[in-house]
Amino acid sequence: MAADTASNCPICNNDNSCGNIAGKAHGACWCSQAFFPEAIFARVPENQRGQACICQGCLEKFKKDNHPSII
Repeated sequence: MAADTASNCPICNNDNSCGNIAGKAHGACWCSQAFFPEAIFARVPENQRGQACICQGCLEKFKKDNHPSII
């Protein structure tokens, strides 16, 4: 995946606010403290898995729609 697409969420294609791409210290990104249910990764096209971060909006929507007890 090209560097310019690594900043886009592979689910919605919006900016994923990736701290690593922004140059933040390791562990400083919002996602380092977030829980990602394993099932959310099935929503990422197989050829994009491990290439770009899922955005906070998609994570929150997935949790609300599928796992309301873990929000």
